Amino acid sequence: MDVFQELNKFTYQAEGASWPFFVISSLVFALRCIARTCYTEIPWGWDDVVLTISWALNVVRMTSFQLSLVSTRHIDPTNLPGTFPTPVFWALFTDTWAFLSVTLPKVGVALLLCRIFRPRPWVKVTLLSMSIGLFVYCIAGFIISFVQCSPVPFQWNPWKYPEGKCWPGHVQIYYAEPGAAFSTFLDIAFAIYPGVVISRLNMPRWQKITTIGLMSLGFASFAFGVIKVYNNVGMLGDPSPPDTLSAALHIGLWNSIENDFVMIAACLPSIRPILGTFKRLPSRAMSYGSLKSRWSQTPSERSNSVNSQEQLPTTQSIKVSHSFSLEQEKEDGPSWTEKLELSWSEQLADPSSRV
Repeated sequence: MDVFQELNKFTYQAEGASWPFFVISSLVFALRCIARTCYTEIPWGWDDVVLTISWALNVVRMTSFQLSLVSTRHIDPTNLPGTFPTPVFWALFTDTWAFLSVTLPKVGVALLLCRIFRPRPWVKVTLLSMSIGLFVYCIAGFIISFVQCSPVPFQWNPWKYPEGKCWPGHVQIYYAEPGAAFSTFLDIAFAIYPGVVISRLNMPRWQKITTIGLMSLGFASFAFGVIKVYNNVGMLGDPSPPDTLSAALHIGLWNSIENDFVMIAACLPSIRPILGTFKRLPSRAMSYGSLKSRWSQTPSERSNSVNSQEQLPTTQSIKVSHSFSLEQEKEDGPSWTEKLELSWSEQLADPSSRV
């Protein structure tokens, strides 16, 4: 099997591996928007704005990645000058765009952590400066990716611009590797920090475990980030055009999966109110079934039922009313993030307890 047949096979594998995660991340983002709009009284903040822009960047990245895969399947080995530049352009654009789409959600995560946990000022400055600093660093990397060749199209179409020149190939990789490594560090840092904070809260154990679990998906994006850092080495040296395309597509795949997991990790903690609604659906369905069966009774049966209820002891009536009010309070109470912020605020009466 030659290199182009291997690339053709890989494109189908990459589609099968990337699209499910993209669909899941988009669904989780949509649920987050619904939860933040309909299930909480807290107005949208900067974290919501940043994550919305991040989702848009992820859509652009996924679109360009799909274009690179489709155009790769149309490469004609007998006509490389006419069929090879397009997939190379989209593959390189995807990897370059990931500088932005992978790192901007981390700014949203930092803003979300600061809003929920209200850390000490120096911790807040550290979280925001690390994430924003990484994003600024990657903006520079995005620019470097396009200015490293003169003319710019030479890096994906050397046949049309035979006189073109580029910087040494290791320049961009040496710049990208520290950014990718620091990005994976933030993934694991943002996964550990909530666990440390939540473990100190006065909450039921099951609630601690589920909350920490929802906010610890950064470990998965950390793992995929490590794989991406390793694959970046394939761009070192002076690879042939097919090897360049192969390395770019593989990096694009790991960028895609990491990007989607970052979005899921950033959005999942905020959808818990919706999950709670789904959890209450069976009990509501049982209540509806009970009401339906009651009204299906004959008038005499309903009359007997009413008379038997009127004979209930006063204490039992109070229990029924109290039980209903508690259930109503559970359904109409504050959302998970509001509860967490309220709990955290109450437990921070002593500033020395902040993390």
